[in-house]
Amino acid sequence: MNPRDKKIKIASFDDTTVIGINSGLPDYKLAWSINKQLSIDLVRYDDLEFEGTEFSFFYYTAGENYNVYNLVSLVRKDKVLYSFNPRLDYLFLIQNSLTAERRLNLIQSIRAAEGIVHAFLLEKDKVMRQVLETIGDCEQKMIDKKKKLNNLNEVRKQMREQEALQAQLRENS
Repeated sequence: MNPRDKKIKIASFDDTTVIGINSGLPDYKLAWSINKQLSIDLVRYDDLEFEGTEFSFFYYTAGENYNVYNLVSLVRKDKVLYSFNPRLDYLFLIQNSLTAERRLNLIQSIRAAEGIVHAFLLEKDKVMRQVLETIGDCEQKMIDKKKKLNNLNEVRKQMREQEALQAQLRENS
């Protein structure tokens, strides 16, 4: 299903700041540059898949009740996730509310990052809300996968501990 054809869910994106970025840097170099400039740690996760093409997806959370940051590529070879005018290469999303002063400081810091040609605040119209919903779905899948992996790793750890305990009991008997 084409995300542009989906109905908008009730989810609110009022507390999401969206910054459009133009940069000729590859995604990993741009993430590194933004990490360095903002003192955050964007990490690449599973790519966002759209119409059979994968677009890079980076994620960082500062913890519960703090901001969540996403960097999403909009261009992959000859494919475009979403077209904007003027042309954008990446979207940088900041979830959870920001003061006007903090938002301005973030945009100025991003503009100062190495390799960024332009960075500007985007309005959240109907198309942007669909883009945010698509990205939100990708983020939720990534979080669910991470939780599942953490749970699986915890079960494996417990099994190893039980096996070690049983081996120790056998040695002692």
